[in-house]
Amino acid sequence: MKELFKEKGLWISSLLCFAGLLIGFFSNKMELPFSEGSFVKFYLKAADTQITLFLLPIAAVLPMGAIYVKESSSGFLRLYITRISQMEYIQRKTLQIYAGGFLPFFFAGTLGLLCSFLVIYPLELQGELPWESLWQLVQLLLRISLVGGILAEVSGIFAALFRNYYMAYGLPFVCYYMLIILKERYFTDMYAMYPAEWVKCQQDWGVDGLGIWVFLAAFSVAMMLLHGLLLYHCLEEI
Repeated sequence: MKELFKEKGLWISSLLCFAGLLIGFFSNKMELPFSEGSFVKFYLKAADTQITLFLLPIAAVLPMGAIYVKESSSGFLRLYITRISQMEYIQRKTLQIYAGGFLPFFFAGTLGLLCSFLVIYPLELQGELPWESLWQLVQLLLRISLVGGILAEVSGIFAALFRNYYMAYGLPFVCYYMLIILKERYFTDMYAMYPAEWVKCQQDWGVDGLGIWVFLAAFSVAMMLLHGLLLYHCLEEI
């Protein structure tokens, strides 16, 4: 993880996500006095906007998506492989890339929630904390972060396939919006292929929405395994 935290892209992505959250936050109509639980309501509206959906395929790939292209083209990879085993390298990179897509949204979302609480909550009418809404908020933040991790792995897959920065950064964005277009125009009932639904979870995903977590977990594992297999093939050529 030390390598990940040294990447400027991680912090640039986190700031980008936080800026998007602020834009969504100030789009709320705010009139004093605030009702009970306003800090959660404002935050949920800010996080559940088109800005968030637009930033997902951009911010997720910036930190580590093209790291294989960088390391292989600079010659660093040959030296690195002499110090660790191939499997250890594959495990490190798949986890780092997934974390690189997950953490910007998690960091920005956590900071945004803290700011919302510190600024809005003292101005609210006195009352109990809206624990149920808070739990929905945490779930929304986790879903956004998991989708970010998945998109980062997709970027890593394209980086290993094409060994090109443009493909690594651009194709996840293309695939993301291709799914949106296909669902909205041709497969309107296929909500499981809709990235916005992965975040919002508005359709039927089983008891207590358990299905969305199974789906995101399985999708994450599948992308990491595919990425690992491609890295293994690439390392065999070195």
